[in-house]
Amino acid sequence: MLEKTIHSTIYFVLGVGCLILGFTSIFIGDNILKLTLTLASIFLVVNGLIKIWNGMVHPSTREKRIFSTARGILDIVVALFIVYHMPFVYHSLIRLIGLYVFMNACIFLFTYFLYIRYNIKGRLAILVKFIIYFIFSILLILHPESNDKYAQIVIGIYLIIYGISALNDFIIETIPKEKTDSFKKLIKIPLPLFITAFIPQRLINLINELIEVEPKQDKLYVKKSNQKPDLEVIIHLAESGSAAFGHMEICFQGKIYSYGNYDLHSRKFFDMVGDGVLLIADRDSYIKYNVEKLDRYLVCFGLKLTKKQQQDIKKRVTYLISSNTEDWYPDAQKADMGEIPQGEYKEISSDLYRYANAKFKKIINGKNKKFFVLRTNCAIIVDYILGSISSTILNINGLITPGTYYEYLNNEFVKKNSSVITRKIYTRNDFLEDDCD
Repeated sequence: MLEKTIHSTIYFVLGVGCLILGFTSIFIGDNILKLTLTLASIFLVVNGLIKIWNGMVHPSTREKRIFSTARGILDIVVALFIVYHMPFVYHSLIRLIGLYVFMNACIFLFTYFLYIRYNIKGRLAILVKFIIYFIFSILLILHPESNDKYAQIVIGIYLIIYGISALNDFIIETIPKEKTDSFKKLIKIPLPLFITAFIPQRLINLINELIEVEPKQDKLYVKKSNQKPDLEVIIHLAESGSAAFGHMEICFQGKIYSYGNYDLHSRKFFDMVGDGVLLIADRDSYIKYNVEKLDRYLVCFGLKLTKKQQQDIKKRVTYLISSNTEDWYPDAQKADMGEIPQGEYKEISSDLYRYANAKFKKIINGKNKKFFVLRTNCAIIVDYILGSISSTILNINGLITPGTYYEYLNNEFVKKNSSVITRKIYTRNDFLEDDCD
């Protein structure tokens, strides 16, 4: 997950493999899924035997030997269960796909009612998506044995698009850089939401392991070029709280531009919904506050831009903060302005006002008027800003998460010819000599 380089051949093999599997899934159907389950069983058996062997041959402690052996046995048991209960596993997998689609249908339905409640345009399209997703999910959940072909077609289409995206990456990596501009605007298809949603927690575990072994790990700061990045995409990682599944923003010309549920008084449904508010803050103070005060890790990807791209970014940022917005003030700032009594206002917006010179703009029109963690979230704004200079990330279900963006940016970073030139992970060790007040 923290690789430094990747060979272009991998993109070619991945692309061709996904295309073959995609077309096979569409035209052969259930046979390919059963074959995949069989291959998965073989892999689990081999992997289990390797774990058992490593536990016996390379035991560092008795606990690790037992743990490695137990994991190996579990892999083999799961493989045998798949082989001897293939119809059950096959139909259960179809139902899981149906449940995943149903979850997305529920998100569209909630969004539809949110659009009605706050008179946001575009709700008819959301309703149509809900109906399509709902019907499709019910077919798969209630009758997987007779409707599995639908799942195969969707899986096949996803694999074909993913394969095309991988071959596009292969072309970018192998053809001279000045000839690849026409390929860089192609749509990127990331991993499904149910995978990328958990990437932040996996990253936290990995970073904790690295710091435990060596606090000054080289993997925490890697750069492909000595050039200074012109823009940064910052992804937050936290054990719990609002950033447990990640938060992200853009840093441009020394300023942080972030979108979130910053108005404490507008939050509803366990803080999942609220007024959409834009934040503008000083970069260094903002990073320090989040690492030290909120106990987060921040992963910063640095991008090198052309002069034209910098101008395009500036235009989008200016439009974002000046169009359909109005000034908004956190409680601590209202107190300083004499609008409310002085007090210990410690919500995140007041803290950022004090520690990072933060200013806020509330969105008063458009689909981002209301923040919804599962749809109009922080990643949507980042995608809008970056859309002027690179490919737009389009998840197959239309949902984008910080995990989606991490997977995309990290893949770009390990390419030789991409504009992502640095990756820095900020931890408390970066501020040991300069504690917050």
